[in-house]
Amino acid sequence: MKKNLFGTLGQYIKGNAVIIILAVATIAAGALSFNTIRDINNRLDNQSFENPDNVVQPPESQPEQSEDAQDVHNQANNVPLKPKATAKPKATATPQAESEEAATEAEGVQKPDSDTAESTDKFILPVDNKIIAAFSDDELVYNTTMGDWRTHNGIDIKASRDTAVKACCDGVVDKVYNDGMLGWVVEIKTDDFSTRYCGLAQKVFVKQGDKVKQGDTLGTVGEIPLETAGDSHLHLEIIKNGQYQNPDEYLKK
Repeated sequence: MKKNLFGTLGQYIKGNAVIIILAVATIAAGALSFNTIRDINNRLDNQSFENPDNVVQPPESQPEQSEDAQDVHNQANNVPLKPKATAKPKATATPQAESEEAATEAEGVQKPDSDTAESTDKFILPVDNKIIAAFSDDELVYNTTMGDWRTHNGIDIKASRDTAVKACCDGVVDKVYNDGMLGWVVEIKTDDFSTRYCGLAQKVFVKQGDKVKQGDTLGTVGEIPLETAGDSHLHLEIIKNGQYQNPDEYLKK
């Protein structure tokens, strides 16, 4: 009978081997999980015992120190102090030249003669054309009309008859007259200068005492009895302190 019992049990185990193996694995896994959970609970209990309130304490904050306190602390530890900001120097104005003359010399520019500079600013050509006879100063030149040698006290500017003659500068009409050698003449006084326009037509547009501006029309080109040979022109003279000047040096080019 015992033999039959073991035989039957063996057949039962053989027929249900898979089920038995799964059951054993399940029991082993349950035992392992039980042990793991028990270890976790033990650890949690230990932590709760060490910190019952389970509160994490934040680190104590350090109070901020002022710059002076930091400097003192640094000095105590032989640490070089932080350099303090210093005020930036203000830009100073570039020194100006002591005088216009000094500035001119510094730039290497030669200052022009005052008389020449003043004259250059004041005078213009009375007619817009080229100069056909130059100022001779003390040198004698041959006069074709008169057939002799004499000085030429002004300049001759080519211009056809009836061309408008303009004032070289501002001034006052000093004289208006007819000269036997120079034709009709208008003299204008301006500062230390006198401008003399010779060879105008008889009909003159100004009279003595009139104030004129630079560019005002004085009359028109006529004839110069002294210089009838050659092209029609206007004869212009400039006089300063009783001396004839070279008009070409004072007129604007």
